[in-house]
Amino acid sequence: MTWPARIGMGVAVLAVLALARTVDAAWPDHTDEHPFVHAAGVGDPVHLAYADVTVDAVRTAKVLDNGQGNVGTPGRWLVADVTVVAWGHPLAKPGVHLEDSSGRTFSTDPRSGYNWVAAPTGVPWRLAIPFEVPKDALRGATLVFSRSAIDDRRDDVARIDLGIEPGEVGGLWDTQGTIEIGQPEMGRT
Repeated sequence: MTWPARIGMGVAVLAVLALARTVDAAWPDHTDEHPFVHAAGVGDPVHLAYADVTVDAVRTAKVLDNGQGNVGTPGRWLVADVTVVAWGHPLAKPGVHLEDSSGRTFSTDPRSGYNWVAAPTGVPWRLAIPFEVPKDALRGATLVFSRSAIDDRRDDVARIDLGIEPGEVGGLWDTQGTIEIGQPEMGRT
């Protein structure tokens, strides 16, 4: 190959690389890894690819009875009564947390007695999920439920507004009651 041909070939390669870089920079990035969020309220079933999830009721308590004794808190226990129907495979370790109106997150506390037991497929699985929260976390609290506690990218996620309005916070906070946290149980369809 002659020198002019080599130089021409080099220029052509550089031109193709420059064009490829320009196209790549102009092309939209399709690496969106956000979850597919399904919003609902108390009593509304959320249909996800792997399960149907419904928050049936919301309660508060000063003390939880976890079956081995009472567990108090300087705040309150916010308990979401939830029904889950898993589809396709048993639901082994879902991600469940509470989010307040400020964006703070609250996880379940092992001392509460809450323990997820894999939800069998096709039947209602009823459980009480407790969160220890301060007073200012009650208003606007949202239960977030995902297939995995580790990774919810590009997967269905339920965001269920617990419907606690500012006028209800005082009554929920003033409770001195006790809630018993039992093991999950199978319900009827």
